Amino acid sequence: MNRRLLEILTVVMKEIKENSFEEVDLQFVMDVLSERGFSETEISSAMTWLMHHGENIDRIFAGKAAGVPRPIWRHLNEEERSAISSKAFSYLFHLRELELLGDNEVESIIERAVKLQMPQLDVEDMQDLIAIVVLDFDQSASGGYFQFTSNRLPH
Repeated sequence: MNRRLLEILTVVMKEIKENSFEEVDLQFVMDVLSERGFSETEISSAMTWLMHHGENIDRIFAGKAAGVPRPIWRHLNEEERSAISSKAFSYLFHLRELELLGDNEVESIIERAVKLQMPQLDVEDMQDLIAIVVLDFDQSASGGYFQFTSNRLPH
């Protein structure tokens, strides 16, 4: 699973979050994704991942039923701010708001980012880290998608 699949999942989750599941026009979503240059294989892989992780969709509808938006619950401490750029944290928080990531997954990603002891992670680094931590590291590595920015490692 790579950044492109993460982008597809973001589009799909946004569409689901903005509509009821019954009102989501999957053909429209597929057309939009195709127009953005995603292949049928990439779209199919993302949809398969999403169907196997139905708890993401369940969280959306549980939140809608409660009628209460998820609160801003997390601020970065000094060590975390030095490891994660504000744009990368905003991206991570955006995926949380789309229900693509749960609170525990966000915590795991922040923890891993700090443990890397790299210069501040940018959005692309964060996308790689999310793919590694959440979207199936073993499959990502064996599929040749393990692209985490080795050129950014401290020397």
